[in-house]
Amino acid sequence: MLEPWLKFTGICSVVMAIIVFCVIFGGYSSFVRSQNRIEASKSLLTDACQKRLDIVPELVEIIKTSRIKTSIPSINQTAQKAAIILKQVIAHESAVENALIKDFELSQTQLTFQIKQTLSQLEALVDKNSSQYVSSQQFSALKKQVDTTQDNLFVIQKRYNKEVAYFNLRTKVFPGFLIAKLFGFNKIHYTSISKDLFLPAQKTFAPVTS
Repeated sequence: MLEPWLKFTGICSVVMAIIVFCVIFGGYSSFVRSQNRIEASKSLLTDACQKRLDIVPELVEIIKTSRIKTSIPSINQTAQKAAIILKQVIAHESAVENALIKDFELSQTQLTFQIKQTLSQLEALVDKNSSQYVSSQQFSALKKQVDTTQDNLFVIQKRYNKEVAYFNLRTKVFPGFLIAKLFGFNKIHYTSISKDLFLPAQKTFAPVTS
C-alpha cells in the first residue's frame, strides 16, 4: 500500500500536468484565434480598398462630362498601381512584410490624393450650377459612396492595427512568449499600417484652408 505522501505527490503531479497542458493548449489556441482575427481584419481592409478602386471608373465617367478631362490619365494610372499592390497584399497568406506594407501605404496615399483633388475640382464645377458642367445629383451620389468607403476604411484600419498590436505584444510578454517560442509564433511579426493612412471622410476630404 502506497504511503499517503506518495499518493498526494502523485495526485499533485497529475493536477500540475493537467494545468500545464491547459495553459499550453489554451495559449496555442489563443494565438491561432488572434491570427484568424488579423486575417479577417486584413480581408475587410482589402475589400474596402477594392470598393474604393471600383468607384474610380464612376469618377472617370463624371470627369468625361466635365472640363477637367486632363486628370483622367493621372487618376487611372494611380488606381492601376494601387490595384497591383493590393493584389500582392491579398495574395499574402501570412504576415505581410514591411516593404510591401510601405508600398501599400504609398499607393493608397496617392490614390486618396487623386480622389480628393478630383472631387474638389468637380465640386467647384457643381457650384457653378450650370448644366454644361456636372450634375449635382450625380456628384452627390458619388460623393456619398466615396465618403462611406473612406469611413469604413478608417474603422477597419483601427481594428486591424489593434489585432496586430495584440498579437505582437503577446509574443513578448509572459506567459505568451513561452508559448510563442514553443510553437514558433515568436518568428511571426505583423506590421501595422500608419494610423493616418485612412482618416474619416470629413478630415480626408476637408477643403484646404490657407
